[in-house]
Amino acid sequence: MTELRLLPSAVAVWVAVAVVLVTRSGWPGVIPVIAGAGAAVLCRAPGQALLVTGCGAFAVVTTWIRVRAADQHRLATVRRTVSDGRVVTGPTEITDGTWLLRLRLPGYPADVPVFLRGHERPPAVVGSTVRVDAGVGAADRPGTGTVVLNARSLVELERPSGPAWFAAHVRDAFVRSTSRWMDPESAGLVRGMVLGDTDGQSVEQRRMYLDTGLSHLSAVSGSNVAVATTAAVLLARALTLGPRVQVLCAGVTLVAFVGLVGTEPSVLRAAVTGTVGLVAVLASTRAEPVHALNLAVIILLWWRSDLAVSYGFALSVAATGGTIMLHPLFHRPLAATGWPAVVVRALSVAVAADIVTMPIIALMAGKISLVSVAANVLAAPAVAPVTVIGLGAALLAALPVPGAALAGPLLLLLEPCARWITGVARVLSALPLSTVPVADGWLGVAWVTLGCCWVVWLIPASRPPRQRR
Repeated sequence: MTELRLLPSAVAVWVAVAVVLVTRSGWPGVIPVIAGAGAAVLCRAPGQALLVTGCGAFAVVTTWIRVRAADQHRLATVRRTVSDGRVVTGPTEITDGTWLLRLRLPGYPADVPVFLRGHERPPAVVGSTVRVDAGVGAADRPGTGTVVLNARSLVELERPSGPAWFAAHVRDAFVRSTSRWMDPESAGLVRGMVLGDTDGQSVEQRRMYLDTGLSHLSAVSGSNVAVATTAAVLLARALTLGPRVQVLCAGVTLVAFVGLVGTEPSVLRAAVTGTVGLVAVLASTRAEPVHALNLAVIILLWWRSDLAVSYGFALSVAATGGTIMLHPLFHRPLAATGWPAVVVRALSVAVAADIVTMPIIALMAGKISLVSVAANVLAAPAVAPVTVIGLGAALLAALPVPGAALAGPLLLLLEPCARWITGVARVLSALPLSTVPVADGWLGVAWVTLGCCWVVWLIPASRPPRQRR
C-alpha cells in the first residue's frame, strides 16, 4: 500500500468543501488547503504541496460559485413557488402518507427535496417533468442548497424521453412483474437491490435493514455495482476473452447499469465506489485501489459539492477504504481457524467494513448495530444471485409479451434468496441487543471510535508469534 500520494489532496478537498458549505463563504475553505500545503512543505515535498494547492483551490472555487448561485436564486427570497422541474429521484414514502422526491430546477445548483404530505404516491417517475405548487422552507442540513419544498400539489407535465424513457419503462415493467410473481416484501427488496427502487419497501422493512446493517443492500450501493461488473468480467473470462476485453465488458456493464438505475448522486457514488472495489479485486497488482479511491473522492467532490456533507458518501468511502486496508489484517487470523475460505473472506470483509463505518453510523443514527457483521455474512450468499439474475429478469420484463413471460421463472428462482435476506434482517433485528444507543454528539462517536481502534489493535496482537525454525 504505497500509492498514497493523492491522500493529502483528497483530505484537503473534502475538508475544504465541507467548510465552504457550512460557512457559506469561500475564504474559510482556503484554510485547510493552506494547512495541507504547509504540511507538505515542512515534509520537504514541494510537488505534494502544489498538488494539494491545485486540487483544493479548484474545489473551493467551484463550491463557492455554487453556494453563491443558490443564495442568489429566487427560491432563497420567496415563501411560496410554482416551479417546473425534472425528477431526479423517485418518490419514497418516509412515513405513513409522507413522500419525498428530489427535483432539479432550472438555474438552481443543487437538487431540491420536495415533501408531499397526506397524499397517495405522487404521479412522477425519474426523468419526468413536473409542476409543483409548494411552500419554501429552510433546509436543516448544510449543503449547496438551503431550501426544501413542502408541496401542496404536484402534477406531471411530461413523461421521460430517450434513455430516461427506456429506464422508466424497464422500472415500470419490473414493478409489475415482481408484484405478480413475488410476495410484497421480496418484491420490494429485489426492486431495491436491482434498480434502486425502494418504493415497495415498507417503513418497518427499511427499519429492519437499518438496524441490522443491511440497508446498503436494500438500495443500489457499491456492493451491487461491484457484483454486476464482476459478473461481466467472470463471463468474459469464461469465454476465454483477454484482460482488455474483460475490462471493456465491465465498463459497458457499469454504463448500462447507471443508465438503467439513474444518474442521481447516490447511484453515481455507488458506481464509483463499486468500481474501486472491483479494482481492488481484479487489478491490485497493477492499479493501487487506494490511489483509485482517493482519485474518486477528489473527482466526485469537484463534480457534486454536496457529497462532502453526505452521510451516504462518507459511509461509501469508509466502507471501501476499510475493505481495502483492513481486510488483510482480519483475514490472516481468521484463516488460521481453518474455516472455509468463502466464510473467512466474507467475515473479514464484513468486519473491516463494519469497524470503519460504525463511528459514522453512531453520529448519523445515535445507535450502532451489534449484529451487522453476522447479518452481512449470513446475507452474503444471496446478494449476487439477486443482483445478477434480477438484472436479467428486469430486462426480460421490459420485452414484449413472449419475452416478458421469461422473467417470471427467474423471479421465482430469486424469491428464496430475497426471503432469506429479509428473514435474516427480521430475526436479528428482533434480538434484545441488536442495536445499542450511544451518547449524543461527538462524545458517543469518540467512545465508538476508541472501541473500534481497540479492536483493530487487538486482532494483530492476538495472533500467536511465529516459531523459529
